Amino acid sequence: MSAETKFLDIAGKKTQVTIGGQGPPLLYLHSAGGETDWMPFHEQLAQNFTVYLPAHPGFALSGGLEQIRDIHDMVWHYVDLLAALGLPRVPVVGFSLGAWLAMELAVLRPQLVEKLVLVNAAGVRVENARMAELFIDDFDEMRNLLFSDPDNAEIVQLAMPTSLDDPRILMWLRAREATARVGWNPYLHNPRLPQHLHRIACPTLILWGREDKLIPLPHGQFLAEKIPGARLEIYDHCGHMLPFERSEEFAARVTQFLH
Repeated sequence: MSAETKFLDIAGKKTQVTIGGQGPPLLYLHSAGGETDWMPFHEQLAQNFTVYLPAHPGFALSGGLEQIRDIHDMVWHYVDLLAALGLPRVPVVGFSLGAWLAMELAVLRPQLVEKLVLVNAAGVRVENARMAELFIDDFDEMRNLLFSDPDNAEIVQLAMPTSLDDPRILMWLRAREATARVGWNPYLHNPRLPQHLHRIACPTLILWGREDKLIPLPHGQFLAEKIPGARLEIYDHCGHMLPFERSEEFAARVTQFLH
């Protein structure tokens, strides 16, 4: 199944959007890793949905990072993007940074979000379960941080560059700069978000890798307690990169929940 990448002007920001599949719309909000290329799990979701995969401002070939000062500017960008795409109400699947964005969107504009899938979500700070340091330069250290099985070369190479010679390194560095714009300080969370989680009114599914060393499982448990009616499902032998490490199971569970 082919996916098409186009560029839209969203409030003066050049925005890369890849669209593929057939069926009802699904908005996928990517992680700090910037999985803006069409991945196997996007393809699997596209068997049942028309998947909209935008690149956040400053990621991939999207511009407009100079207009982004914090997570709220990023969320307003998505309010504008959904209007431009003609999507008045859509299920949202967010991974890590994208899950944080998805929660903020569901708080700010609940009428836009039909259902919510949060995967290893950033966005909150949980006492005694601190997030690890994402802004590191050692590729081996990064691999060990993100994956349950860091020696699975096929999955690791699909998800991230493994050396400075990797042709994806420029986009990876752009993604890191853009992530720092919204997640440097406070580090990968919004201190005000927890007090608003009760405003998320749509059905919510939370998926987490039990062995997530970047954003530990207690974050998922915290969100499940605070978001009304949310269901937390935990994947054993899985780290932070759940959509890559458990690609088929991830796509099947999301499809089941959204149908």
